[in-house]
Order: sequence, then structure tokens, then C-alpha cells
Amino acid sequence: MASKWPFGKKTAPPKKIVKPKEVEVVEYERKKDTSQKDLIEDKSHLKKKSFIDAMALLGDD
Repeated sequence: MASKWPFGKKTAPPKKIVKPKEVEVVEYERKKDTSQKDLIEDKSHLKKKSFIDAMALLGDD
């Protein structure tokens, strides 16, 4: 008859329980600002000498 197996069976390590992290929700409030609209509608840069000279160099008179 065969002898008993000399090596013992290893036990599996206990499974780690992963707790889900709580996600922090950050909320921002957008302020109503019309200064951006004013900047877009501002056409004063079209009358500056440097702009006119640059457009002349590009050939768009």
C-alpha cells in the first residue's frame, strides 16, 4: 500500500472585500456674464493700424 502524501494542501487566503469608494460630486454654478458677448460683438480691432497693415500684407485690402 502506498504511503500518505507528505505535502499538505494549502488553504486559500481569504478573499478581500473591496468597499466601493464614495464619489464626491462637485457642482458648479455658472454665472450669467454678458462681458464675453460684448467682447465678441466688439469690432474696434478692425480699425487699428496694425490690423489694417497685416491685412494689406496678406493681400486682403
